[in-house]
Amino acid sequence: MTSGICPLCRARKELVSSHLIPRAMYDYCRAPDSEPVLVTTKVMMQTSRQLQHRLMCSSCEHSLNIGGEEWLLPLLATIDKTFPLLDLIETLPPEAVDGDDRIYAASRNPAIHVDRLLHFVMGVFWKASIHSWSGNSKEPLIELGPYGEKVRTFLRGETPFPKNMGLVIGVLPREKAVVSFSYPYRGLAKDCHNFIFYIPGVQVALNAGKRLPTGMPTFCFASHPLHPILVADLSSDVKSVFRGVIAKAHKSRRLVKYLRSHTM
Repeated sequence: MTSGICPLCRARKELVSSHLIPRAMYDYCRAPDSEPVLVTTKVMMQTSRQLQHRLMCSSCEHSLNIGGEEWLLPLLATIDKTFPLLDLIETLPPEAVDGDDRIYAASRNPAIHVDRLLHFVMGVFWKASIHSWSGNSKEPLIELGPYGEKVRTFLRGETPFPKNMGLVIGVLPREKAVVSFSYPYRGLAKDCHNFIFYIPGVQVALNAGKRLPTGMPTFCFASHPLHPILVADLSSDVKSVFRGVIAKAHKSRRLVKYLRSHTM
């Protein structure tokens, strides 16, 4: 066992293996005849290797992953186009409609566990901001700057959701949901910092800064009393990110062989 200071509770405890993305997600995204495909900005390879590190104590690891994971994972989009989370969302009529885009109020829907969903996604962003998750780098995946400590105390239940931050939960239509996931990465917003990650059928965006987008108070899942969820076709955004990463990534020989065998 490894003893150290847990970065969440700040106590010296035995540290356990923490996952950036819950380990069950790897099996969830595994094709019947292959291992999951790992894509980073440096490499693309077929592997079951998971991003994990002895980072936190068992109680903090449980609070960040298991609590939200147990509820959310069975509800994500599947390869056969079922999408239980979207089924739950659509049991009530939308609050607003703009073309094909719809806004639903999670606060009106007792089947949606707002606190667990919020805690889970913010935990992923926070873990990406405190560790590199790579043996080749000491820099964290994302940089939350002065907001990092505010997110930590929020996750501990000591402070409310930080000011000057906005969180958008986007859910894709069933037929457009991509069954894959990405690690948190820096987005392209110019006036504020924004960070994004994707899990099957759900895209999560976190904005931070004093110049948040004008509409952020209306869409913020964390701070708006309706806890809005956007249902929209975000598939082009998701796919463009993966295409860009794949274009820059070195593809392992094993993966190239696999891809070739499945395109004949």
